[in-house]
Amino acid sequence: MLLFIRIFLILYGVIALATGFMGITASYDATTSLPVLDNNHRFVASIWASTSLAFFYVALNPSEVALFRFLMIALFIGGVIRSLALINYSPTPFMIFGIAIELIPTTLMFWMHTKLLNEGSL
Repeated sequence: MLLFIRIFLILYGVIALATGFMGITASYDATTSLPVLDNNHRFVASIWASTSLAFFYVALNPSEVALFRFLMIALFIGGVIRSLALINYSPTPFMIFGIAIELIPTTLMFWMHTKLLNEGSL
């Protein structure tokens, strides 16, 4: 169980880092975006990139219960909100995959982590 948790924490960290890096380094296109929107997207991208540090830290220190739970709840809420947004447009297979990895593994990891914590294995 702990190996599964660590693998997914590292996977989430890599995804967060890649997503953040792509947003931070994206070129500005004045024809499709306003400066304020570009600035907001870069800010959110930097938060994503910074969040990767938390995923990597918890992968190395799974006994950090509060941080682990915060990350899992944040991902789960993000998946729920993205699911609700699907009423506005047709989902692509990539969107469905993204939502699935935000909802399913986080729930399993939260349960596994709680089980390991209760057993005293962390």
